[in-house]
Amino acid sequence: MSDQHAAPPPAAVLPRHPADGFTADPLGVLEDGHRQHGPVFRMAVDGEETVLVGTWAGLGELFAVERGRLEVLNTPLVHDLFGRALFNLTADGHGEARRRLRPALSGRALPRYVPPLLEVIGPATDWWALHGTADLHGQVRELTGAMSARVLLGIDPDEVDAAQFAAVFEEFVAATGAPPGRARYADRRYWAGRSARRELHALFARRASQAGDAPGGSALAGLVEAFADAPDEAGPLSDHLLALLVAAQETTASLLTWCLVELAVNREHAERAAAEARTVAADPDLLVARDGLPTVRSVLAECLRLHAPNLLSMREAVCPFTLAGHRIEAGTRVAYSPSAGHFDPETFPRPRQFRPGRFLPGQANASRLWAFGGGAHACLGRPLAELMALAVMACTLQRGLPRLPAGPPARISFRPAKAPIDPLPFALEFAS
Repeated sequence: MSDQHAAPPPAAVLPRHPADGFTADPLGVLEDGHRQHGPVFRMAVDGEETVLVGTWAGLGELFAVERGRLEVLNTPLVHDLFGRALFNLTADGHGEARRRLRPALSGRALPRYVPPLLEVIGPATDWWALHGTADLHGQVRELTGAMSARVLLGIDPDEVDAAQFAAVFEEFVAATGAPPGRARYADRRYWAGRSARRELHALFARRASQAGDAPGGSALAGLVEAFADAPDEAGPLSDHLLALLVAAQETTASLLTWCLVELAVNREHAERAAAEARTVAADPDLLVARDGLPTVRSVLAECLRLHAPNLLSMREAVCPFTLAGHRIEAGTRVAYSPSAGHFDPETFPRPRQFRPGRFLPGQANASRLWAFGGGAHACLGRPLAELMALAVMACTLQRGLPRLPAGPPARISFRPAKAPIDPLPFALEFAS
């Protein structure tokens, strides 16, 4: 008898891993889980049963089957604060919004952002060279906030709007730390964030009405035009701007902090990168040239691998599917960890070592890293975030070699974005 119509083999039972120690050492627990169970296993995350996906092969398979099977899973708090921003949209609305946002964030748009970014970065790195800072991550957050405001809204640092935006936006970001469920209603940060959301929407509307007069090197005019005839399902531009601004500030600040930490700890790599970074002063277009600054880019790629800003990204299965031989039912909470793929020794030998050489030309391709996700929900802002990080590293290394007077961070927070818990002193020292 022909087996042409034989039933598929039954899916394997999904193994369960204990969550003990996850808060203190999440990466260690994930590594141990994948070492024991392979690409997929179950574990309680934030008190809820979750399917964890990792290893290089597991993430590749997840992103290959994601479209139409998984949607981004956000909390009620995120829906309240961000409204119909891109990551809260589903189905056709999500695709339509991505299509309209992409041109302002793609590689073709990047060259016009270089001059304004360097104007914002210069004073900050000059200050680090002269005075250092008592808190690297705090200073980098301020810088990435000013950079994203300049590129996305056309706000110059010396404008009146700059101070207002920074203060109100900080209230909005603080609200993302409120409890995600009904307890958010009893948290002052939540209500302050809702008020900040209204103020930011008003500021966006005013800036959008003046977009034609905005300084050069801003994405705002193009975004306003792209959403002028957008259907309701694509969401309002004001909500998309909230999401873009938060990602540009927080995610990029995390990435940049760890780039500067690694350069301070690994002086020989810093010296090689600094020699290359000095060429940017004469030719800023190297920041957007595909083959420009290979050493600095390899440092950025290795930091993306070692220090992916987002520990976990949450999804929900909207229909049954099979992953790594396991059946995932509709309604299942699924989480993937970029680091659980980036630390896979089968793909990256000695995964916990800082080895930028693995991403030099002819070696591993940095575009395959999962720090910005993959598949249908890959982050559109990756090109802009990487440009911001490259520009800050280049300007910093032109002024000196990074140094950590008190040593590297002893305590690390992994959520919402990977960052030092305690203030981290940072300085630049002159090197001939």
